Amino acid sequence: MNYNEALSFIHSRMKFGSRPGMERICALCEAFDNPQDKLKYVHVAGTNGKGSTCTMIAEMLKAAGYKVGLFTSPFVVDFRERIQINSEMIPKEDFAKIVEKVVPVVEELKSKSIEPTEFEIITAVAFLYFLQENCDIVVLEVGLGGTLDSTNIIKKSEVSVITSISMDHTDILGDTILDIAAHKCGIFKSGGHVVGYPQPDFAVERFVKEKAKEAGCDYTHSDLGRIRLVHEEFDGSTIIYAGCTFKIPLSGKHQIYNFSTAISAINVLKGKGWNVSVKNMLDGVAALKMPARVETVSTDPLVIVDGGHNAEGFDALCYTLEKYFKDKKIIAVFGMMKDKDYAYCAKKLAPLCEKIYTTTVSNPRSLTAKELAEELKKHGAKAKPVDDCGKAYKKALKKADKDSVVVVCGSLYLASDIKNLQN
Repeated sequence: MNYNEALSFIHSRMKFGSRPGMERICALCEAFDNPQDKLKYVHVAGTNGKGSTCTMIAEMLKAAGYKVGLFTSPFVVDFRERIQINSEMIPKEDFAKIVEKVVPVVEELKSKSIEPTEFEIITAVAFLYFLQENCDIVVLEVGLGGTLDSTNIIKKSEVSVITSISMDHTDILGDTILDIAAHKCGIFKSGGHVVGYPQPDFAVERFVKEKAKEAGCDYTHSDLGRIRLVHEEFDGSTIIYAGCTFKIPLSGKHQIYNFSTAISAINVLKGKGWNVSVKNMLDGVAALKMPARVETVSTDPLVIVDGGHNAEGFDALCYTLEKYFKDKKIIAVFGMMKDKDYAYCAKKLAPLCEKIYTTTVSNPRSLTAKELAEELKKHGAKAKPVDDCGKAYKKALKKADKDSVVVVCGSLYLASDIKNLQN
């Protein structure tokens, strides 16, 4: 099996969608003698900020000399972004070899009516690869929720991390924010250690603390109080922490919160014997690269790509646009999934833009360009539907001049499509 064949097999599982539950991942991992039980973890759950927080933690540990596995989702340009060791994607050859081993097990489970989903298979592939390569520690991002997520097959973690919690995936996780928080807190392991993000909703923060206590876990609040903001710019923030000046190369004040959460997790690890110096933290943050997080992909004209796709993520993008580009003509290429709060996002984006080209994202769950344009027009936006995202992007570029900024937003799938057009 070559890489393309392996990838085709993985993608063929997409039709089964997301089906929370542990039976399938348990059966799959058991067939390989439970590789997940032979690794150490930082386990990260939340609604927003998981990817940034995971990458910060991984980069700091890498800078300290550890061999660090990183499992995140979704990818933006290359599928292999989801499985990395020390910032290097899994080689195509390794990916193909491991998937080739997994295929017959999946087929056998299918014959028993236990058919693993795409995410479950990817999770198992990651465990096998990280074990094969003798990783010292794995930073493991939850896919959806927590309690019934396939990553929650792990029996213990060095530290469990909760990032920002807000409303998302309500069809699966529940209709209230505390229902959603309960799923996220499902990753807590008895007698373990929990680090909590400074939640904007105090009730959520109190709930997370209570759940940690119920699980017999030590709880550490994010170290935000020890951080002083020096300067905030479009391309990141300069802060002082532990007497040192850090430049966080990611846009938005929320990234300072993610940094404080990552630092707190690192401090818990240090208490457990992991050797990470302040210089390692500095070097790790300096090495940060996060695709589709208010990412500049062109300067002539200025083009920003952002994958935020729920209310909180969109708030962060609009904050950046209002703060740094209020004197610019903003031209947007906008696409969203129909199961997201597109009405809220359209209302936020409409008054900021001179022109918005709506598009249909290359995903079966996409809202149509026409439907999204109609939603924007309710708020006075000049919106034009263009089904093909490549054509929509070209129209936006053609309309832009030196006083313009082109913003691609609303979906990581759209971000992926546009970034692939530029490669």
